Amino acid sequence: MAEAVTVGATLRTGWPVLVIPSAIYFVSHFHRIALGVVAQDLMRAFTITAATLGALAAIYPYVFVAMALVAGSLADTLGPRRTLGAGALAMGLGALVFGLAPSFSVVVLGRLVVSIGASVILIAFLTLAAERFRADDFATISGLTQTVGNLGGVAAAGPLALLVEAIGWRASFEAIGAITVALAVVAVLGVRERRDSTPRTVTRSLRDVVVGIPAIVLNPRTWPPVLAGAGMYSTVIALQGLWGVSYLTQVHGLPRVQAAADIAWMAVGVMVGAPLVGRISDRWLGARRPPFLAFSALGAACWLPLVVPALEPPIAWLPAVFFLLGFSSSGLILVWPCVREVNDPTRVGVVVGFCNIPMFLFVALMQWLTGLVLDAAWTGLETAGTRVYSATAYRAAFGLCLAVAVGAVALAACITETRCRNVWRSE
Repeated sequence: MAEAVTVGATLRTGWPVLVIPSAIYFVSHFHRIALGVVAQDLMRAFTITAATLGALAAIYPYVFVAMALVAGSLADTLGPRRTLGAGALAMGLGALVFGLAPSFSVVVLGRLVVSIGASVILIAFLTLAAERFRADDFATISGLTQTVGNLGGVAAAGPLALLVEAIGWRASFEAIGAITVALAVVAVLGVRERRDSTPRTVTRSLRDVVVGIPAIVLNPRTWPPVLAGAGMYSTVIALQGLWGVSYLTQVHGLPRVQAAADIAWMAVGVMVGAPLVGRISDRWLGARRPPFLAFSALGAACWLPLVVPALEPPIAWLPAVFFLLGFSSSGLILVWPCVREVNDPTRVGVVVGFCNIPMFLFVALMQWLTGLVLDAAWTGLETAGTRVYSATAYRAAFGLCLAVAVGAVALAACITETRCRNVWRSE
């Protein structure tokens, strides 16, 4: 069954619909990356190890896994507007708890609540896009979500580092929480789900949505893009979201603000690459597999300078390496159209939600495993209560990322080519 591509608004005329969801997704990505900026503050404040910090960071992806199908079901039944509002409210309240936490256990609680809220945002965003826009704009919009999200990543790098230096990590998270709660109110009042002015009515029950899940899971064409994207995303987040700033400060001696600014080039790379790969796939090539394969191969190659001492560039060139890592990782935005186009087109929320399960399981696993590798290679050196890891330890952790990235390339080669149309019923 081929899906019509001309139903719905074009991106050129319908873009105002995406303004409020974009703002909320910006904030959700800010929350996702912010932990890496305050990693050393948390280790010092609560006397925790790298493995413990990795476990705290892993709450985010574990919650995304647990909530993936729930979030997809909510988006398909309650609708994107309510889902976006509830998610933003949870993120805001969780950030307030995080900033006010008197103990590490309360920090964990705050991160948990933030993660629950953030887990529904992208799914609701893409469900709204599927309802309002043409099918052959879906990859482009998916790319735009990553551009917006990584603007949040940039804000969670250099600017947040400056804010933390100025007012401390606690006050910074309290301010972020208040802003996020305000966005929840804006979402409930301002998001329009329909192309006309009629209110949404729930026409599909939760049971109707859930019964379609086995078909997605058992579809062999679902898995190659999902697992390839998981490999690409988990490795990049391990660097950008957790260990990148520490690597630059401990190995290369950069100040935290400068290190965060250098890591922010990864987000800039995604902002440039994501809409580009979406446009290449949707309109220039009209294909999914070639750009997915090319971007994943570039991503694997970009890990080599961080792993092989002979290929390590001068410090001044590291931002270029980080930019290319981010740019190449933007190929993972093709996961959602690839999986959507080989499954039932009426179950967009659940399909997108399912994609998040392996992707965020990989994120959680990579953050934990890289923390274990660093702790295993730790020489016992500490500075102001914070463990200091050697260049060799970081190379070992990044070597694990390289191996996973190579696996992603192999999986990308196995993706079903859909020519940007739904082929769910085709042989």
